Amino acid sequence: MKPLVKILSTVVSLVAGIVGSKVLDSTWKQVTGQDAPKKKNKEAREDQSVVRVATFAAISAATAALIKIATERGANKLVNRTKSRPEEV
Repeated sequence: MKPLVKILSTVVSLVAGIVGSKVLDSTWKQVTGQDAPKKKNKEAREDQSVVRVATFAAISAATAALIKIATERGANKLVNRTKSRPEEV
């Protein structure tokens, strides 16, 4: 992977990951009525069943993977698009 693509995809992944995490937490609360069972939230982890915690973990992992793939593809497209345009002086 090209250095520019790596840097771009890393920055975009971080931002998208933060936004994705907030959206997932909010959606989880709306659907289940409980806080998301995260590492930092011990009470939420203890109050929810193992099935719910495992479900949240699976959804979180899938969301992270999708964000990573989408940002890498987007960064590649952006770099390819900028390379195909002649530089203006």
